[in-house]
Amino acid sequence: MAPRVSVLLPVYNAETWLGAAMDSILAQSFTDFELLVHDDGSTDGSLAILQDYAARDTRVVLTSEPNKGLIATLNQLIDAAQGDLIARMDADDIALPERFAKQVAWLDQNPDYVLLGGAIIFIDEAGRHIAPEFPPRDHETLDDYSLRGTGAICHPAVMMRTETVRQVGGYDMRRDTAEDLDLWLRMAEAGRLASLPDIVLKYRLHDQSISGKNNDRQRECIREICADACARRGVTASFDYQDWRMTEDRASRRDFYLKYGWDAWNWGYRDTWRHYALKAVTTDPLSVKAWKLLVFGAIRRPPPGRCTLEES
Repeated sequence: MAPRVSVLLPVYNAETWLGAAMDSILAQSFTDFELLVHDDGSTDGSLAILQDYAARDTRVVLTSEPNKGLIATLNQLIDAAQGDLIARMDADDIALPERFAKQVAWLDQNPDYVLLGGAIIFIDEAGRHIAPEFPPRDHETLDDYSLRGTGAICHPAVMMRTETVRQVGGYDMRRDTAEDLDLWLRMAEAGRLASLPDIVLKYRLHDQSISGKNNDRQRECIREICADACARRGVTASFDYQDWRMTEDRASRRDFYLKYGWDAWNWGYRDTWRHYALKAVTTDPLSVKAWKLLVFGAIRRPPPGRCTLEES
């Protein structure tokens, strides 16, 4: 019998966090799934790690080919999917144990919805909790955010109906760096979108992230995607995209360390606050804002009970 869910996990040079990502999927309370993993020509130890998992768990379906890029890999995995639902996952993130159970149950109860996201919590390279993010839950708001270029749906946290993904043509090869937003807009033209209020994924921010290396290119790609969607629908929408990953220059790194530090302080993750306050001061010792984060955070305490997950 075909599995209920097909999990799509593209892998390229991801050995650092790959084991944690694989473990989080294989430990799901909902077990009726296949884990379709494609190694896209990795040059590190990723393939060996995946071969070990495939040998130990029959749900892991492993393929490997020379590098051809993320979008081509995702479309190949869509073609191979046997489940009537597709779940996305990235090789550096961690799915919470009840993610699939909650998403499958919700989609079963809401057959007119074709895509379901969920809340996430940002973590860093070391797994430190930074802050949760709770996206809008209703179709209209999610679609409006997408039309304005503001990504409110986290790609590796979604579950989608396989039939609809194939109906709209899967991922568009022309939309590299923003293939997810383009798919959400086309999915919204075929059905309804929603997001769970529950945190379903730990989303890792790190220096090797694709988006962080291509901010300018991504911005222009998103602008084109939104313009095309508005033209298809005969509507207008103001473009409201904002860079959300740091670049390599010092000012960008300082500002993001400040953001991570304040977010962590506000949510009660004091180890994370301390780490990024010190990084902000080290990056820019003359920054008044960096010293304010360090000193203010040491003196004051955030309101109690704001932590949403225990750090682990």
